[in-house]
Amino acid sequence: MTEPVRVVAALFRRDGLVLGCRRRADRAAGGQWEFPGGKIEPGETPQQALRREIHEELGVSITVGPLLDTSTTIVGDRPIELSCYLVEQFHPDPVTSSDHDQLLWRHPTDLAAMDFARPDRPVLRLIASG
Repeated sequence: MTEPVRVVAALFRRDGLVLGCRRRADRAAGGQWEFPGGKIEPGETPQQALRREIHEELGVSITVGPLLDTSTTIVGDRPIELSCYLVEQFHPDPVTSSDHDQLLWRHPTDLAAMDFARPDRPVLRLIASG
């Protein structure tokens, strides 16, 4: 089996709401929703990668919280290993993104109706179930 692409994502949570980000049309998986993050670079820990990716994409400094889930999903012919971390401490509030055309705060149960990318769906099921 092909070595998985290791990626990290942040589940931003504030006042009972969760942040969803829609990929820009000119990006891979354009138009689909995801939790922000990206690839782990050689020599980085998952937490370092997440802090770097969130700062690059959203211009936000974060404190990485606990690991919520790690799942591997096949996308095309590539396994994607996504580790998602809870982020409740961040500054400033995310309002724009280099990779996304829309950022929305929603109740976790409302996210299921949105078209989330396949690697993010295990986390989506986890938070929607409580």
